[in-house]
Amino acid sequence: MKKAMTLLLCCMMLVGLMAACGSKTTGDSTSEGTKENTTTEQAEKSADPVEVTMAYWANAAEQKNFEFMVKGVESKYPGVKVKLQQYPTSDEFWKAVPAAIAAGVGPDIIAMSDEGNYEYIAKGVLEPLDEWIGKVGFDKNRITSSLYKGWTDSDKLFGIPYDSSTSMLAINKDMFDKSGITKYPETMDEVLALAKAMTKDGVKGIVGSIDPFHITQYVHAFGGGWNFGKTINSAENINGVQFFVDMFLQSKAAIAPIEIGAPWDGEVFSKEKGAMSTAGPWYVGYLKEANPNLKLVALPMPKGTVAAQSAYSHGLSILKGSKNKEAAMQVIDYALRDEAQLDAIETVGYSPSVSALLPKYLEKYPDLKPVFDNMEKAGMPFAYPEQTKAFHADLLKGVEEIIFKGGKKPVKELLDELQQKYGQN
Repeated sequence: MKKAMTLLLCCMMLVGLMAACGSKTTGDSTSEGTKENTTTEQAEKSADPVEVTMAYWANAAEQKNFEFMVKGVESKYPGVKVKLQQYPTSDEFWKAVPAAIAAGVGPDIIAMSDEGNYEYIAKGVLEPLDEWIGKVGFDKNRITSSLYKGWTDSDKLFGIPYDSSTSMLAINKDMFDKSGITKYPETMDEVLALAKAMTKDGVKGIVGSIDPFHITQYVHAFGGGWNFGKTINSAENINGVQFFVDMFLQSKAAIAPIEIGAPWDGEVFSKEKGAMSTAGPWYVGYLKEANPNLKLVALPMPKGTVAAQSAYSHGLSILKGSKNKEAAMQVIDYALRDEAQLDAIETVGYSPSVSALLPKYLEKYPDLKPVFDNMEKAGMPFAYPEQTKAFHADLLKGVEEIIFKGGKKPVKELLDELQQKYGQN
């Protein structure tokens, strides 16, 4: 999941395309709403239903779940039917969808991750859902509340999460048992002490992946956050990034995947070159194949100054240019029913966004219960700045230069520059 947003490269195209969207939706908002309501009401009374198009990328298992999500929608909403548009990869999705919008034939609903969604929210591509939620009677309280943070801007909601994920600290239990430390870490200071103790025999104590996801874990732990670009250079963010950098430069206890030619942190951990890693629930499935003998301990993210870990999701959003917004919201309402959430657990292995169903997921993965319990209490969104891809590139380049190239630029100076370039001042 965390890698999906890096493929959202086409969003800048949508700035120009908003004119195309606007041409379909301009005019008095009251008359527009009346037309949409009339369309839905007439469809319910006629033989010709409103067709709602839902576009997404999906593998085979995910496709089965998408089909289940909308199967039988007409039983609850007789005037609505759904046309699914599946793309095999996110690359193909983001090539096709902007072109369709420009041509005036864009989908009504799109599914995407909230890791890069602010680019779309800020450019006005997505419809605020609050009005439509009220009209169809969707129960927002069913969804884990912390997940909404990644879809909310200026008190408006732009997507409904249909799955959930979070961050955690992964520990190699055998290496921990040999460390001489008997208590699992609950603070970042304890993480550092344990990392030092496990740095031996060619193994580093922690994997420090120079990646936005991983750096953000330390930012959150010290009470910070990117806040859509409003607080890039906050004191809390500086402390979090500085802690991350110091694990390499001061403590010599961290290893980055690039140091051994690994493509990502999970491979370093599975090869037992790093004894700990900031991670996520996907480690469980990955290790079953990559290193089934490795005993994994999954913990909530330890505190720096606060208890916090990432809470994020894929969600369903309605495009501003949709002519069938109320019907689209009805589809979302139906797609989030309990049956579809339970099917996602079994078919795909997703953790659900509906909080009451999370125990069903944890029956399959009981070791993750403390991690998800903490997500519900302390979950934080990524909330990257609007120019997400460019911000990521400059952040990672700056951190790499500080760690590996003898960069003399202090962390504060780096974040000050990023605030000036990408922030909301």
